[in-house]
Amino acid sequence: MNIYLKYGDTNFIGLVNAQSYKSFVNEDWELVELLRHFSSEMLNENILVYQMTNEGIEHSWNIEVIIGPETTDEECFRKAEGYIKVTENKLYIVDYDCLTMSAQFEDEQVPDKNCEKNQLHVNNGAYKVTFYQYYNVDESKFIGRDDTDIRMVLTETSEIKDQAGKVYWCTYY
Repeated sequence: MNIYLKYGDTNFIGLVNAQSYKSFVNEDWELVELLRHFSSEMLNENILVYQMTNEGIEHSWNIEVIIGPETTDEECFRKAEGYIKVTENKLYIVDYDCLTMSAQFEDEQVPDKNCEKNQLHVNNGAYKVTFYQYYNVDESKFIGRDDTDIRMVLTETSEIKDQAGKVYWCTYY
């Protein structure tokens, strides 16, 4: 399955269980407050959030999604592993616009209209998510493969190991 994040702010992207994720933070949230909120929801296995650039460069990301066992450990720019729960047979890939609007306004939903097309149909359960980023947008360079920017591998698991307590690769903490 392939997802193309074409519009919106993609400095941060997330994989979210929209039914469990508590999106609203505060009408006047500060970035540190939002990052703490993401961290809390990550620990609850409702979302995984990734900072995609250190330079603030927006990019239209090609994301390959694989649901099943991980087969290889490929060369890539960077890699992260985390865990997420699926409760309504679906997850969404969302951009920063979606996450910030729902954090600021209680009547905004995750996913928003732009991201609702990025739905992944997944069986209920716990999943290990291995996130490979091949394209370094800050240096405009691929490492490893060059036919996709990102690969997400979702592998069903019965054991949730140490969950990340903050946004992956975040430089704002």
